[in-house]
Amino acid sequence: MASDQRFLLFPRLPTEIRRLIWIHALPKGRIQLFAQNVPWENWRLLPPVLAHVSRESREVVLSHSIVRGFQTTDDIHTTTWFIGSRDILELHSGYPYPLSNPDPFFSAAERVAINVGDLEGEIRVFIRDLVERQRFVRVKMVYLLIAQIETAYWPKFRPGLTEQDKGKGTILDLYSDEDQKKIEDYKTWARSQEMSPVFPWSEDVQLILTSGLDSVILKEIYDYYQRQPETRRSEEDDALPFHTANTPLGPDHPWVIQQRNLLPEFHPAILILGWR
Repeated sequence: MASDQRFLLFPRLPTEIRRLIWIHALPKGRIQLFAQNVPWENWRLLPPVLAHVSRESREVVLSHSIVRGFQTTDDIHTTTWFIGSRDILELHSGYPYPLSNPDPFFSAAERVAINVGDLEGEIRVFIRDLVERQRFVRVKMVYLLIAQIETAYWPKFRPGLTEQDKGKGTILDLYSDEDQKKIEDYKTWARSQEMSPVFPWSEDVQLILTSGLDSVILKEIYDYYQRQPETRRSEEDDALPFHTANTPLGPDHPWVIQQRNLLPEFHPAILILGWR
């Protein structure tokens, strides 16, 4: 006999507990893409299922979402529901974008993904904004997309997503043991299909993070220092544990270390898409 899966006492729980449950049930890992020359309606995030459960659940979803549209003459269905604490903002191409005021998305996002293939291009502008802390004030994690793989296996990487959200792909963190396990499971499946998927070597990943990316970050920190008024430099120097006015600006300078510690974590990642 099938058991009754309903929890009839849920409405009697304290409001704070109910809200925590709704928050815990919000989707995680959806990708909101920003890109030039990509139809917005193909990448917008639809309202989560919770937005249609009850008035209370909808209020919770709305309080955690940026609900916004970028309407054009050819497209009137452009509203997206971006949950900054749960979704991933992918800066695919064209950053910082000619769209009308994307800053609410930048301010809300806690996880951002960006292609690391061209360190002299858009990623430099993105890191400059991170250093200056004018945008992305809540970002805790930056996924550096070093590869893209298309596979029929893709729905299993994030089984909790809806079919509509899976269509936008999923991101695998190469520093995550959980995601590494998913990669190994994928390789096992691929071999059973007589396929030989190619994944980046760990040495290549380390090279990106320890050489090219470090150079970009340090360059932007140095430039940021030079753009500061002399009075601001003196104030920040005096705020350090010891006076550093005569200390050459370099990677080991206390002010530079302080600025680096303010930046989010950077993890290499892979974007998984379904076969087209």
